[in-house]
Formats: sequence, C-alpha cells, structure tokens
Amino acid sequence: MAEKEQGAKPKQKIPFDWKRCAVASLPFMGMISFWQVFDGLVPKMLTQTFGLSNWLTGAVMALDNIFGLFLLPWFGILSDRCRSRLGRRTPFILAGSAVAAVSVPLIAVANNLGSLPLLIAMILVTLVAICSYRTATLAIVADITPRPLRTKGDSVDKIVGYAGTGVMLVAISVLVPSVANPDYVPVFLLQGIVIAVAAVVYRVLLNEPKAVAKMHEESLAMGIKEDAIDADDDAEQGKERVTDPELVRSIALLLGAVFFYYMSYNAMTTNISRYASDFFSMLGGSYAIINIVTIAGGLVSYVPVANLSLKVGRKRVALVAGLVMTICPAIMWLFPSFTPLYYVLFLLMGASLGAVDLCVYPMILEGCSSRSVGRYSGYYYTVSMAAQVVTPILSGLVMDVAESQLFLYITVMGAAMCAFIALAKHGDSILADEILRREASAGE
Repeated sequence: MAEKEQGAKPKQKIPFDWKRCAVASLPFMGMISFWQVFDGLVPKMLTQTFGLSNWLTGAVMALDNIFGLFLLPWFGILSDRCRSRLGRRTPFILAGSAVAAVSVPLIAVANNLGSLPLLIAMILVTLVAICSYRTATLAIVADITPRPLRTKGDSVDKIVGYAGTGVMLVAISVLVPSVANPDYVPVFLLQGIVIAVAAVVYRVLLNEPKAVAKMHEESLAMGIKEDAIDADDDAEQGKERVTDPELVRSIALLLGAVFFYYMSYNAMTTNISRYASDFFSMLGGSYAIINIVTIAGGLVSYVPVANLSLKVGRKRVALVAGLVMTICPAIMWLFPSFTPLYYVLFLLMGASLGAVDLCVYPMILEGCSSRSVGRYSGYYYTVSMAAQVVTPILSGLVMDVAESQLFLYITVMGAAMCAFIALAKHGDSILADEILRREASAGE
C-alpha cells in the first residue's frame, strides 16, 4: 500500500476548457436547430401545400422518431468501433452534415414544385443523414472532457445548441412571410448553411485525436487512471441490471413519466404552428415567437433548478414543475382566445419542461450502478423516442376530430406524467440503493 501511494502522482486541478468544448458542440448546434425548422414548417407544407390530413401529417412527422429508435444506437455503435485517422466521431459528423446541408434546402424546393414524392424523398434522406451523426455530436463532447468536468461539458453543449436553435427561430419569424403559401426556401437554405458551417468550423478548429489525447493527459493529472477512463469500453459494461423489485418499480415508473413527458412536449412542438395559425391568428413564421419564449424559459431554469433540487430533492422539483406543465396548457384550453399574457404561460411551460427533464433523467440513473448507466440511458432514449413516434399521430387525430382540444390532450399527458413521478419511491438526491439498504436495516 505504501509503495502504491509512493508511486502515485499528486492530483492537479485542471481548468475546464470552455473553448474546446464549445467548438465540439457546434455540430450538435447544427443538428438540433434543424428540428425547430422541421417540426414547425414541414407540417404546414404537408397540410397546406399537399392537403394531407392532420393524421397523415402526424404519421410523416413520426418518421424521424421511428428512424431514431433503430438508427441512433446503430450509428452510435459504429462510431465506437470506428478507427479513422480523423477520430471516431468526426467521419460521421462530416459525412452526415454534408448530406444534410444539401438535402435540407431541397425539402423547401420540393414544396415549391408541388412534388410530394420529392418532398418525402428529401425528408427521408435528411432524417437518415441527421441520425447518422446525431449520437456522435453528443459523444464527442464526452470524449474530450475529463469525467469530473462532464457536467460542465453538457451545459456548454446545451447552451451552444439552443443558441443556434434560437437563431433559427428568429430566422423563421423573419424569413417566412405572413401569406397563405409562403416560400420556405430562404429559411431552409439558411438551415443548410448553418449545418455546413458548423461542421467546417468544427473540423478546422478541432482535431479529435489530439483533443482526446489531451483529455487523457488532463484526466491522469487529476488522478484518473487510464483503465478508469476507458471503463465504458469494458466488455461487461452495460450488462449489469437492477434486480431489486422496489428499484425496478421506481425506474419503470420514472420511464413512464418520461414517456408522458414527451407525449406532452412533442404534441406541442409538432402542432403549435398550425394551432397558432388557426386559433391565435399567427400567420407565416410568427408562431416561432412562442417557441422562442418557451426555449428562453428552459434556458433560464437550468441553473436555479439544479441548485434547488440539491436543497429540496429532485422529486419535489419535478412534481412542482410537472404541475406547472399541466396547469398552463389547461388554462389555454379553457380560454382559447389569444392574449399577450399567454407568453407568460409559455415561459413558465418552458421553465417547467427544462426542470422535469433536468430532474427525472438523474433520478433514473440513481437506481443503477455506474456499470449499467449506458443500459438505463438507452432505456431513457428508447422510451422518449417511442413517445415521439406515438404522439404526432395521436395528437394529429385529435387535431382532425377537434382541433380546439389540442391543449386538453397536452394537459392530460402532463397529468399522467405527474402521477408516474409521484408514485416513484426512489431516485432522489440520495442513491436509491442506499435508501433500500437503510430500509432493510430498519426492518431487521
């Protein structure tokens, strides 16, 4: 033991490299900003240009999530196995970005030409391209950030990503005219340029193999051994499962909460452009102001919610936020006539959406050991994707039958989410398995 301590290197405090992480987040920004354009404008193309029903439009809008169920983990595994001189993630980022940068503007061109087959073809090409590097955009930030600093890395990733999203929402509000059949080419062309420029700047300013090597140096200086750094690649990693019935039940309930969270959230993002046009008299891209306000609410909530959850517990914060997520759309359902005060409700909804997202995912991971984080993270994303497959179709049916009931649908999904969170007994700030051990000791 003395020998081991004698040979050990003293730990160093390594400053977080904000610039390196911000550059690595650029492809994520290009990718995530696309969804605002896709979710907001493609449904309007399908219903207004081609006359598709809301149900069929919802089915088309669910394609990205159907693809994600299978393609995201597959491309993630492929990038793990990649041994290119450019690194593991960069080839996927560059190839996927190149295809998307071309296919995204062609979606709007197909709409102008009135060609539904071309539109569907370009949507499919774009979705596959985005899926091919979506996982890599998240993995690259973790790859180049020492483990103790990854929370900061995630925060930078979100800030950069949502900054790009905000820019595209402003672009939608400016570039899409308030006319019956607007020309969407300018905004889709801008989105293609954003994707391309983000990838080019990333490639020019970041050398992935060198950045990963630097991360290893920094990790070793912090006292983290190479075998700890590479633990995620262990053959046994992810094979361990939670077996305690109480923990399994809590994790299942929390996954149920995630399902209804996305059932609620995605119903709004998919349908708000058409709902705002019909009930709020927001033509063209003016509906984007709603999304801008909602995203602003989410961004300002992250830091205070994280601090609050440490003091009062994640479950309480998630429940309060869930109630806000439920009450706000209920008010808009009961009083459908638009008023500027609705922006306060959308701001609160955005803050509550961010709070629930920030609390529930860590609650799930509290129930599992570090060796199965990947498995339960996979369950989280699978459940969220499944919800986003179902809800565009189901909410589309609601829009077809009774368009005015959209916010009732969102309210019901939010209420179900709250119920599942309330029923979960474990997953708060104290490790769930530690709680179980204390309960078992008390029982003896």
